[in-house]
Amino acid sequence: MKGARRSLGSLVALLLVVGAALPLSSASAAPSKFVQELCDSALPGGGVPEWSFSANPGAAFSPFVSCAFPGGSMGISQGQTSATFSYMTIEVPPTLGGFIETETIAGISQGMSAGNHLSHIKVESWPPLDGGETSQSFFLRSKLDTGLLPSNGAGFSIVMSCDGNMSSCSGGTLSARDIAVTQVDVTPPVLKNLAGSLLSGEILRGHHDLSAEALDVGGGVSKVELLVDGQPAPSPVAGTCNLASVKNRSYEGVVAVTPRPCPTVLKGSWLLDTAAPPFQNGANVVQACATDFSTLTDPNRTCSAPQQVEVDNSCTESPVAGGQSISAQFTRTHRDQATLPAGSAANVVGELTDAAGDAISGATICVQAQTQGSGGGLRPVATTTTDAHGHFVYKVDPGPDRKVLLGYRHDTFQVARSVRYLAHARVKFKITPTNVHNGGEIKMWGRLPGPRAAERVVVLQAGGLHSAKWYPFGEATTNRNGVFHARYRFEETDETTVYKIRAVAPRQHGWPWETGSSKPVLVEVRG
Repeated sequence: MKGARRSLGSLVALLLVVGAALPLSSASAAPSKFVQELCDSALPGGGVPEWSFSANPGAAFSPFVSCAFPGGSMGISQGQTSATFSYMTIEVPPTLGGFIETETIAGISQGMSAGNHLSHIKVESWPPLDGGETSQSFFLRSKLDTGLLPSNGAGFSIVMSCDGNMSSCSGGTLSARDIAVTQVDVTPPVLKNLAGSLLSGEILRGHHDLSAEALDVGGGVSKVELLVDGQPAPSPVAGTCNLASVKNRSYEGVVAVTPRPCPTVLKGSWLLDTAAPPFQNGANVVQACATDFSTLTDPNRTCSAPQQVEVDNSCTESPVAGGQSISAQFTRTHRDQATLPAGSAANVVGELTDAAGDAISGATICVQAQTQGSGGGLRPVATTTTDAHGHFVYKVDPGPDRKVLLGYRHDTFQVARSVRYLAHARVKFKITPTNVHNGGEIKMWGRLPGPRAAERVVVLQAGGLHSAKWYPFGEATTNRNGVFHARYRFEETDETTVYKIRAVAPRQHGWPWETGSSKPVLVEVRG
């Protein structure tokens, strides 16, 4: 016997190791298939398979193996011989836990005579005597043999015989090369040891790490990758697989050099920027996946159970590191809340310091805002920068009630303070006519500021020209555009009187404004 033999003990140990790792999710159902080739000079060392030789005592037959040389093969050559018999047996083991489905052989018959008519490769009558080189494919099996003495590999015999005298059997050769087998890997990879700050359960910002380990007993692990919302995140980690590119009678393309061309264990580790695609702010689904080796079908693929992670990089990152503490308050109130007249802006001032209380200058301060009652959450609206003393200023523009967050973020670290801007509503209001007789009617209309100004209540008030008191005399409801209409008829004004009338919008749930009123409109009623 010549050629390396596989250690049964090492294969059993490998199966036990992989069996101890629990898969995190189901794998693809179809098995992986790949072509392995042997005896081709394009392979390292020629890819010589396991082989053995036997001949009748005294027979002038000799085995030869020249797979490593261009045009080389392996087989039997004959010297001058008479009736006698020899054979070379070639074995191709299956990938661990799998089976070989098909086998293709290029057979070469040269210098053979009629006395060699029983000579053949694998099956009788092939190749033709002295017929040069031909190839033939053989189907072996379609499923794994799980019997007591399973047979899942491939192999064949090269038989050289002579049934004549010495002069009739001399100088011929019978050999094979370019042995291509279809290996079927039925065992999916296994994933284990999925860990890293990406799976901390906290809100993620900036860079985070993740690592995973994949194991496979068949063709080995060709790739470990990370998916975010179904899209590859960074570059996958590829296994260093023992492959070659061939072109011959049996196969053309990439082939495996061994039954397990890729590593049994492959570790992947990534440092991920959650501010870069395919990550997005909000919920993201993360999975690690392991793929085994396949060239003929989709490979077996095992993915971890989907895990949701929450990402929030909405605060613009500062290029300056070191910030630890931030303050923010309105200049008008020296507090974190201010209620202002309609149409008024307000300045917010703050300071950024490090852990020792020293100023951080040149840092980016992100500004986010959310209108009161809106469901969209905080949205970036601006940035500002700290001065040499670590101070910053941001002007809150006029508008509805808002929560304003002023924050500092450098990579994963973020600190922020929120302030609340409140403003009285400015109500538009008109009356026509503004001069009527007692018994006459006025028409009133107006508009409330948005957003969400539909179906809001407006209280109508009146008072004497020189009085500070106001008396409600009616209500109106806005339409979907925030517009309201009302009428009023004067019936008890005996003397000519000037009234002042206004519309008041009280604070209401879901409407982001504080109580506001219109400018008074003067109406003269002649008694």
